[in-house]
This record gives sequence, C-alpha cells and structure tokens, in this order.
Amino acid sequence: MKDKQGKDISFEQSSKVCFRQKSLNGGLAWAHYQNDHERLFYANDKQHTLSMYLSGGFETHRTDIRSGYGAPGRFCLMPKDSESHWQLGRPQQFMHLYFDDNYLKQLALKTFDIDPRRLSLPELTFAENSGLESMFRHQMVNSDWCDTNNHMLMEQVTNTILVTMLQNLGAAKFTDTVKGGLAPTVLAQVCDYIHTYSHRQIFLAELAAAAQLSEYHFCRMFKENMAQTPQEYITTVRIKQVKLLASTTRLSLADIALQCGFSNQSHMGRCFKKLLGITPKQYRNHLSG
Repeated sequence: MKDKQGKDISFEQSSKVCFRQKSLNGGLAWAHYQNDHERLFYANDKQHTLSMYLSGGFETHRTDIRSGYGAPGRFCLMPKDSESHWQLGRPQQFMHLYFDDNYLKQLALKTFDIDPRRLSLPELTFAENSGLESMFRHQMVNSDWCDTNNHMLMEQVTNTILVTMLQNLGAAKFTDTVKGGLAPTVLAQVCDYIHTYSHRQIFLAELAAAAQLSEYHFCRMFKENMAQTPQEYITTVRIKQVKLLASTTRLSLADIALQCGFSNQSHMGRCFKKLLGITPKQYRNHLSG
C-alpha cells in the first residue's frame, strides 16, 4: 500500500493490527502485530527494534537492499536511526521488542563489563537463532501480558533475550577506539562516593568536585562511561537498596524510602515504577506471594 503520491507509507501509518502491547519499564516494551500486502518503510528515531516472525512472512522482503524472504522464526534487527523499506505479502504475525540504546549499553556493562562507548548494533535481516526463537515463542508469546505477577519474569526473559542477541547473533560490534569519558580511577571514585552517600541528597557539585571537572563536563563524561546521567545512576543505586530492604526486612515502605535517600514514599514509588514498571508494593507482594 502506498499513499497518493506513490510513496511507501510508514509502519506507524500502516493498516497493521496490534493484538497486544506491554511496556516493562522506561527502556523495554513489547508489541504483537499482524499485517499484510503493504509497501512500507520502518524508521527508528528513538529505540532499537528486534522483530521475529511468528507466522507467515514467506513473501515479505526488503526493497531497499537485496534480501531473501521472511519465514516463521526469522529475526530482523533494526537499530536506532536506521531506515528500511519492505514489501509485505500474505498475512503475517510478528513480535517487536523495543529497547533503548542506553538500556542495552547498561545491560552490556553489567553483564559483560563492556565499555558502553564500544558497543553499537548493525542491521540484521532474516537472521535465525533457535535459542532466541524458543524464548520468543515459549516464554513471551505464551505469557499473560496483562498479569502483573508476570511482569518481573517478562523483564528477566527480555534481558536474557538481549544478552543472547549480543552473544550469539553477532549483533555486537565492538570498536577499539574509545574517546572521552572519565578515567577509570576517577569513575570508580565517583561511583564509590555515590554508593556511600546514596542515603542522603547528593549534589552534582559534590561529584563534579571529586572528578575535578565542571558540572557540565562531568555530566557529559559520566554518561559516556555509564550510559546514564549521574542522577539516573544515583536513582538506580537507591532502587537496588529499596529492593534489598523490601525483600529482607519488614520495614514500612515509608521508612525504606527515607533510609534509601528518597524524600518520601511517593517519590520512591514514582522512581521505582519508572525503572521497574511496577510499584514497590507490587514488588514486595510478588516476593511474598
């Protein structure tokens, strides 16, 4: 399908059917679609997309490059800021996993100790991976996306999918040239400082002074190292402490909020849900239930 001027239409404007969608947190989301017989383009300007055909796709191919055809179980990786053009055939169902670049870099840093500045993603078209397909089909397709109790499991499976993608699909592209960022010793010193004083308000000026930089340059260089701002990192450290206290003590959520450096329980709840997709109360109930 094309518009009146004969141009391919965007994926967002296409006549796709969305069966269900689920946002896990600020950096991860899923969607389950069906579409057919359209010419369209897919442009990413915010997130990466990992797509897998659940059924059909045999007549679907790219029109901007030479490619084969889709089929059930085949993957396409469409990195942020990429654009691709497609001819769709008979009805096909597929799932999209949307993930932020910073989220992926933080996961790679935590899992593989990879410097975020070295990681980038290439395009993949109609790749195959039995392990990834199994996780898509048996753990994501069959999961009840509306059940809050499944939220944590879905996030764990999603992280495993992303780690597997980096390991087995050859999707990780590592560059040898690393520029900018804080020196390792300075970064370690700043992170130690944040962990030590996360129970109280930490001012940006304190961290910048520890790094002997202006606040502007410190923020920019810290994010190059950690794929998140200093404030985001502070919040992540605090949320980890909240999870620990919620799972190992009987402290009230209000007391936990104050002990972990939040101004009040409401502030903690907003940050917790933004990062994890559920509230502290739901997290605690999940552990006890």
